[in-house]
Amino acid sequence: MVYRSFATPGRTAVPVRAERAPSREAEAVAPRRAALRPDAVGRTGMITVLTALKPLGASWLRVLFALTRRLPGLTGLGPLESVHFIRWSVVGSLPYDGPPQVRERLPHRLLLWETVYSAPTEPYVETFVYGVGDKVRKIWCTSHGFPGTRSVTGLAGYIGELSVAGAHCWSAHPAATVRTILSALDVAREHRYLVRAARTTGPAEFAVVYRGFLARRQGDL
Repeated sequence: MVYRSFATPGRTAVPVRAERAPSREAEAVAPRRAALRPDAVGRTGMITVLTALKPLGASWLRVLFALTRRLPGLTGLGPLESVHFIRWSVVGSLPYDGPPQVRERLPHRLLLWETVYSAPTEPYVETFVYGVGDKVRKIWCTSHGFPGTRSVTGLAGYIGELSVAGAHCWSAHPAATVRTILSALDVAREHRYLVRAARTTGPAEFAVVYRGFLARRQGDL
């Protein structure tokens, strides 16, 4: 479609072409540049992201999720000590709670990603890129517009653009991180042996046990 501007004194008319609206496919693959602003409670960050799945994406994810439920080690997420929990889910429909809500039918299935973590957001995304990038690609490659895991900036922009603000955030220990909780559990586990040693050994022998405990767990205290 072509529009023509009206001539004004001293100027000639210049034809101007109207820009076409981008197609859905173009919007889906367009680079994302929105800032990533997670919900936060104390030192805990929370991110919720909804992405549109490709036609066969849901089928692939169901197979992948069934496999990782039986063999959790395949997720490769064990070493991430800054993550409270992380979950991907396939959304095929939206629940209807009655009026005044309007029934809505999804044009395509969605991939829901939820994560709760206790690290600065940028290093957390870097961990996704450099630590478990191949595992993340196997899941998110099923979504339109996924930029891959080669760029921290690209992935952070993708997450920020499609993130959904949480309606409710709650944390039992907002001042604690995953690492401090794991350290406390390790100390508590060995503390039981210290109590037993204090009751069954003499002062000299207990001193040796106690110094060994400090040497092993000094970084956790």
